[in-house]
Amino acid sequence: MDYKPSTNSSWVWKRIFKVKEDMVAGYINGKWNVQPDGYTPAGCYDWFKVNRPRVHWYKAVWNGWVIPKHQFLGWLIAHEALNTTSKLAGFGVDIEDKCCLCGLSEETTEHLFCDCVYSKRVITEVNKQARWDYHVRDVLRWSVQRTGTMLQRGVQSAMMMSILYQIWHQRNKCKNENALLRPEYVAKHVIEKMRSRVRGRDRSQMTIAEMDWLKRMRLVE
Repeated sequence: MDYKPSTNSSWVWKRIFKVKEDMVAGYINGKWNVQPDGYTPAGCYDWFKVNRPRVHWYKAVWNGWVIPKHQFLGWLIAHEALNTTSKLAGFGVDIEDKCCLCGLSEETTEHLFCDCVYSKRVITEVNKQARWDYHVRDVLRWSVQRTGTMLQRGVQSAMMMSILYQIWHQRNKCKNENALLRPEYVAKHVIEKMRSRVRGRDRSQMTIAEMDWLKRMRLVE
């Protein structure tokens, strides 16, 4: 308990020592007094971590149905950390801040996913092909309105995140390659990704009602 790292110790070793110093507060008379049953790694972790309320968007982003790279994009959007041209211009980058998908307005996150004419057409096509009723306005808050079973809520989240990812992907293609897919093809790609996601699941765990729901959305044959 009295050990001190030397000045030339590595950063990692100093961080480990810092954790040890923080843990000292949990010991009284040589005994761990944080949990009644004594020290456990899980109990120590719970003691260290900061208890913060869950954000409203976490179920839409962090669930097993959503593709990991789509999760990361959703996380960036939720934290307003997406590098739109409007944000980059605000940082002083010499760049055209118009939306390259429609050219009608400044490229903000809200415009790109909610107001852009191209994005609206993509969403309309997804709704048409999947027989869905998806509204992109206030995207991540929409997640609290998901309904149905755990499977249905997961599929809705995955579909939502896939749409966002494909819009952002097309935005990057437009800006970097001056190329853009027609909205109906983007929507078809979204549906195919979801069909592949569903095919990878154990159908024996799905109820008849859930299978009927997936068939109505054209995600299974």
